Amino acid sequence: MSAPMKTRPTEIQIKAGEKVFRFTDVPTSKLKPILVSLKAYSDEALPWREIAGDRIKAAGGESAHMVKTSREMLGLTQTELAKRLGMPQANVSQIETGRRSVGKALAKKLAKIFEVDYRVFL
Repeated sequence: MSAPMKTRPTEIQIKAGEKVFRFTDVPTSKLKPILVSLKAYSDEALPWREIAGDRIKAAGGESAHMVKTSREMLGLTQTELAKRLGMPQANVSQIETGRRSVGKALAKKLAKIFEVDYRVFL
């Protein structure tokens, strides 16, 4: 027979990408070091735009950087992406170098291909 608990069980949730890791019944004595470590990390963390600033600038802007990085992460060539988008490869090249903007309609097509929110590309 279990004894009644004096305190509620502690639960920690950490979201990493799409995955959520849950830790239950974490002893209170272990919480403080965990919180200190996470706070130290968050204090040291820089915004991603600041980290990728040089690459964004070199790519011709944030939209261009996001399209190129997304394409490379999927292992697609510009030609393959162009076929999926139904446009010439030259247009993809212009988008990735910032010479052509990404409108809402194109952003939604890109979002379907890369399975992300379309606003990432705007």
